[in-house]
Amino acid sequence: MSKMSYKEKFIQMNKEAKSTWIVTAILIAYWWIAGFGTAGMDYTILQMPGWFVLSSFGVWILSIVLVWGLTVKVFKDFSLEDDEDETTRE
Repeated sequence: MSKMSYKEKFIQMNKEAKSTWIVTAILIAYWWIAGFGTAGMDYTILQMPGWFVLSSFGVWILSIVLVWGLTVKVFKDFSLEDDEDETTRE
């Protein structure tokens, strides 16, 4: 766990929140494209409609990959406890 200043903690939390919103937007876009974009195609995967497999299972697998990427690349372990005095804040 790293020591961070009050300002650095808020910058990191903001970065994590923005990254999470981006991942959510990617997942929603993928779900729409896979579900509605391929609905007109007539194919099956494991005897289920292809659009269903791509939109349901695909978004599940993609979310696992993207959340793993967030935890490795973006998220940092730091304490939310206030280590500084109130007088040293800017």
